[in-house]
Amino acid sequence: MVKKTKIQIINIKYTNFVIFLTIITALLLSALFYLTIQIPNSYANNNLIKIIDQKTIEDQNNYKHLIGILKNIGNSSINNIIISANFLDKANKSIGNFSKQSEITTINPNDTSPFDILLYDKKIYDKINNFNVNIKYIKTKHKEGMLNISSNNSHIDINGFYFINGEIQNNGNMYSNNTTVTAIIYDKNKEILGVWKAQTEPYIIPPLATASFSIPITDKIQSFKISNYKLLAESDKYTTKL
Repeated sequence: MVKKTKIQIINIKYTNFVIFLTIITALLLSALFYLTIQIPNSYANNNLIKIIDQKTIEDQNNYKHLIGILKNIGNSSINNIIISANFLDKANKSIGNFSKQSEITTINPNDTSPFDILLYDKKIYDKINNFNVNIKYIKTKHKEGMLNISSNNSHIDINGFYFINGEIQNNGNMYSNNTTVTAIIYDKNKEILGVWKAQTEPYIIPPLATASFSIPITDKIQSFKISNYKLLAESDKYTTKL
């Protein structure tokens, strides 16, 4: 009787162990299946988006930037857009990698967004010979174009700062939270000079209401060269009405 009882206990423990392994295996397979489905969509590179303009600039503090314009050339809206730039020396060796999210976080089909990547390591500047750009994003729901920039004007103050002021209207039926306006500034040759951004005041705009904005361009190298600019607005619910 004693031996039989021991055998039963061992069998019960073995059965429980098998059940435990079965559950763990099922969970691992489910996780692997999830990753297999999700990763291609999350990291589809350059299938839906195209860089239509890019250049390196140097600001008034002698920091270099890689700036440019992205365009969604696909049929799906995208967000979580990360632009990574890998800078190379003459031997084609990587000497620095810098990343930044696009200024407009959700880009609908045929819409655009600027980007501005700061190269904060000045020690590599003299070594830069070339660079390549990688873009990652995910597909998302369409963001309604309910924000309308109803008026805007600009001026340079006595300190040499360039200000872009205006009003934006929320034409949607929901509150526009965390509303921002982004300015892409150009010189007389239609070359991109820089990218600047500011929140509206108030930054929460009720339905069918308006808010004001003021974007200061504090870089005097850029401010005295500005010939034109383009404005884009976005909030958590809406984007610019085009």
